[in-house]
Amino acid sequence: MYYRAEQQMSELREIRSVFQGLETLYQTYLPKVDPTLIHDLLIREHEKSERAPFYMVEIFTNSNINSEDMKEHIYQTTGMLPAIYDNGTHYVTNQRLTLEILKEICSSQDVLEVTGDYTGTLTGRGASHEPREHKH
Repeated sequence: MYYRAEQQMSELREIRSVFQGLETLYQTYLPKVDPTLIHDLLIREHEKSERAPFYMVEIFTNSNINSEDMKEHIYQTTGMLPAIYDNGTHYVTNQRLTLEILKEICSSQDVLEVTGDYTGTLTGRGASHEPREHKH
């Protein structure tokens, strides 16, 4: 009985360790993206849907950028025109999302953070997130 409990604890430690490693990879390769968004997207990709899932994506930028340039960057990357909030520092689209698109969105030095939620459809909801404390 003791051996089985010890084995279960070891298995759970392994799960936690692998998860911490995964979060390290998220932070290393997509540091501007909310890890919850990456995790949710990976789960939905793993489900092998034929097409990329729809997400409401929110992009937070620094305040000294040209909002028209950022709007164009988002449009060129996603194919969707964003709604713009908070004096041109908060952009929201409802779009199909992939890791590749997330990486491209983050390629702009002006992007501070990307977050979002699965919507399942093209139906827009508008902004719903506040920026985290930026560590970049």
